[in-house]
Amino acid sequence: RIQFGSGAWPLAPTSLVQLLRPSPEAVSAMVWSIFVYTVVPTGALLSAMLLSGKSLPMWAASKVLSTPLTFHNLQYSLGAVMTAVCLALSYMSYLSLRRCEWRAEETSDTAPYQDQLWRDVFRQGRNLYLSLLGLTVWAVAWRAKVLYDSEQLHYPMVHVRRRSLLVRFVYTALGLGFLLLADIPICRINYNLHLATFVTPKKQSLLTQSRTCEGIMLSSSGGMCGEFCKEVRQLSEERHNSIMFARNWHVLGRYAAELFDDSRGVQQGAERIKTLFEKKSCVEVLRSVDRSNQMVNYLCIVFAGISLLGAFSFFASVLHDHTKGHAHAE
Repeated sequence: RIQFGSGAWPLAPTSLVQLLRPSPEAVSAMVWSIFVYTVVPTGALLSAMLLSGKSLPMWAASKVLSTPLTFHNLQYSLGAVMTAVCLALSYMSYLSLRRCEWRAEETSDTAPYQDQLWRDVFRQGRNLYLSLLGLTVWAVAWRAKVLYDSEQLHYPMVHVRRRSLLVRFVYTALGLGFLLLADIPICRINYNLHLATFVTPKKQSLLTQSRTCEGIMLSSSGGMCGEFCKEVRQLSEERHNSIMFARNWHVLGRYAAELFDDSRGVQQGAERIKTLFEKKSCVEVLRSVDRSNQMVNYLCIVFAGISLLGAFSFFASVLHDHTKGHAHAE
């Protein structure tokens, strides 16, 4: 019996088992959470250690990957087992994705559970890419470990001239500076991704209902057009939320965007949305709700790439030392 306050009610044993036993969806979510936060980062870390070119990290990663795992009378290394597990997960995720896609495509668009089917497609696609990522990092770690053990991948014995701390500090500062500069174009890229994810799909859906509400203003709308204008207003607010979310996550990007708005005399907020609906019809607002300057977007992609490459080049220079003469194999 389970006691709640002053009352009690009996619970059958089977019901108690169902209460304590997690659902298959919960188990699946837990497994993939463990995979994301343990398997993938561990494989990536071991790969980075083996590819670092430093003797101590390479030796430590090789020892970890050499950990023996015994199954009956067979013994395998940790790297081989994890690579096989990720390969199996990739194959099963691919099959599940294909099945979910088939179910979603065969089902009528008017089915009440159509959204659930496409959510399943998304989840299985996500699982496939996660398992492929795990397969990649563990396969690289396993192969690098084999090369290291066979002395084909080792730290060369060379004469080096160490960089001074001042030079390393300068390179670090330059790398951080380029990262901060990259924050400006990445902020706009992030904003456009939010538009494409949360605004554009809803816009396309509303455009199919816009014919009967052409030229209708929000203030004079009613009936079906009233509901239509209400949804357009909500979509405009979603666009504003996308702007604020992107700016809140980017320090320099926020200041650059606000400076750009000030130069155009634009003030983001509820008042701007209200003014927009006073001047334009609901359909006109809908058509421009995800509008963005494509030339600026392309320039931001280019500048983000250049800034990130520059940042990592400077960070690589922090760890790099000048070599003298020729390398001698151990």
